[in-house]
Amino acid sequence: MSWISSLAALLGVLLGAGATALADRRRWRREAVTRLLELRTELYAEYLVAMEDTGRDLLRVLQTTEVEEREMAAAAAFAGFNLGGTRQRIHVLAPLDVVRAADEIFRGLRRASEYVAIADAQATPALLALKDEVGTLRDRFQEAVRRDIRSLLAGGASWSA
Repeated sequence: MSWISSLAALLGVLLGAGATALADRRRWRREAVTRLLELRTELYAEYLVAMEDTGRDLLRVLQTTEVEEREMAAAAAFAGFNLGGTRQRIHVLAPLDVVRAADEIFRGLRRASEYVAIADAQATPALLALKDEVGTLRDRFQEAVRRDIRSLLAGGASWSA
């Protein structure tokens, strides 16, 4: 009869340990998703700020820099806000649709930098078309980011899927 009480105690210990392990796993998963959400949100905001600052600086270069100095100034404006470094971190942490959207913005701003280096500051239609293109690319990036954030909040965490 004494072995039955020992068996019941052992079963209780095993059930308790299993329940604790399951609870710990769920808590760990929840904390990992929360951390991933924080990392990505911060990274996406940083990329958007770098994008806006780069675009603003390129416009300043176009409007205020002499033609002879504009190529170097445009290159400095493009590199000045760590857009490339932030983009590389997006490649590591974000899902593929966000990576693609970030790459499109990067290439769009590179085209803008090349345009600024050689453009006439008075060529308003071409400048407006370029600004519209970058704005459209920014909107696509923001939509991809929103989808990713919604997915994380819904429990669909992924490091790079």
